[in-house]
Amino acid sequence: MSAIAHKELAQQLANARSTQQQIDPTPFDAIPSLEEAYKLQSMATEAYPSKQIGWKVGATNEGAQKLFGCDAPFYGPMFEQELMQPSAKLTLTDGVLGGEAEFAFVCGTDFPTDKTLSVEDLPALIKSCHIAVEIVGRRTIGKGLPSLNCAVADFGAHVAFIPGDAISNWESMDLATVEVTANTNGEETNSGTGAAVLGHPLNSLLWMHNELVKIGGGLKASDWVSTGTCLGVIAAVAGSVDIEFKGCSSISYKLS
Repeated sequence: MSAIAHKELAQQLANARSTQQQIDPTPFDAIPSLEEAYKLQSMATEAYPSKQIGWKVGATNEGAQKLFGCDAPFYGPMFEQELMQPSAKLTLTDGVLGGEAEFAFVCGTDFPTDKTLSVEDLPALIKSCHIAVEIVGRRTIGKGLPSLNCAVADFGAHVAFIPGDAISNWESMDLATVEVTANTNGEETNSGTGAAVLGHPLNSLLWMHNELVKIGGGLKASDWVSTGTCLGVIAAVAGSVDIEFKGCSSISYKLS
């Protein structure tokens, strides 16, 4: 794929995100490798006229990886333009696939890149841990999940981010055992625990940092990292979604 083709496809993705319009999936389904997909994602991020606020991690459990045909997570950028408040009202546009209940961290400092970090190192580097919702979807025409390379290029299938309350005592909790339930229009639709996120949400945070180190970067102070869904994708239907993180707090959003 030529540099000109990369630039054109990246601009198409940025424009589709700005206008909430879907585009032809054909060239994105033909992306030959994950490396090419991340290259397009980076170019689309540069072309999108909003400040990046952090990262989302996707496919953090075996079930999700099976759906995408991969054996590891993937990541995408999150932007200020789509940073929403709890109880946000979102438009159910074509391509919105649903919501994901997640634990999200705010980095308190730049993560060191000159040494190998462990999970035990992370609490000292974290400003806060929050309950959150990620809205996921696609900018390419089609139903259901896109292919892995298409999803990665398309901002990691990220649509919007809704951070909720900070968890005041998160360091003393085992986030892996936190029970999470979602109710859509008053009926329970999804349930799970923090263990669905690579065994523990901190594992996902560390994975994200290590992936950035591989390409010469790393997590920075004030970055948000939304670590992956605890309970699968909450289907995108009109109405209210209420999510409880047992022992932590609750969060809601509306689709119309």
